[in-house]
Amino acid sequence: MIKHPGRLISILYRKGLIYKNIHFKDINITASEQPFMSALFWKDGVSQDLLSRYLYIDKASTARTIQSLIKKGLVKKVKDKEDKRINRIFLTKKGYSYKDEIFSVLDDWGDILTSDMNSEEKDIAYEYLERMVKNVESYIEDKKKIQK
Repeated sequence: MIKHPGRLISILYRKGLIYKNIHFKDINITASEQPFMSALFWKDGVSQDLLSRYLYIDKASTARTIQSLIKKGLVKKVKDKEDKRINRIFLTKKGYSYKDEIFSVLDDWGDILTSDMNSEEKDIAYEYLERMVKNVESYIEDKKKIQK
């Protein structure tokens, strides 16, 4: 079998979704909603557009996910006071109450991924993954320049 990092990254991504869906079931959050919650824990009240760009998720998917989180009472959408075209997304008290549980699940996933690695191996693996992300970002930026 040919060694292809994309295949392994894809498998890890899908297994991670399964893991998160299992562990977030009790708090009624899906794996696709978790990145939005995590981003809001980092910076509450950001624009919906910024969430899309930060998470590399298209605007339509972001709108659907935000709507789902609103229905669950985890976030609220507020029009920006200075620019009514901008929707700011804020965690509710209920949404914020899930912070420790969400980060615990994510930390445990990281521990599972690296369970047989020593500290040095973990650092190397992370460094390689960061390089891959930078490679892809550079490639996409170059393609955007060509298409202009």
